[in-house]
Amino acid sequence: MSHDHIEEPLDYLSAQTVDMHRALVSLSDKLIALDLLNQRHEVCTDPELKLILGHNRDATRQQIAMLMEWTRRRDPKLDKEMKAVLFKAGPIAAQFHYE
Repeated sequence: MSHDHIEEPLDYLSAQTVDMHRALVSLSDKLIALDLLNQRHEVCTDPELKLILGHNRDATRQQIAMLMEWTRRRDPKLDKEMKAVLFKAGPIAAQFHYE
């Protein structure tokens, strides 16, 4: 089964839910691509190819950021969580009182 499979019948899903699914699958794809590009960049021995791979990796980072922002703007609960967690100093888990 593919990771982009929609579980529920499309007839019962709103256009917003289907678009969110598209965004989340695209985000997942881009995160996997970023991992692969990081690995390829790290081990590449040809300087010119390393520059190209670095450019591709950086473009992928930009695409990830855009997809995250699109998703955040359309999911109020995710927006709330992201605003509470992102860009804060100190230990990440400490704000959730994990012991």
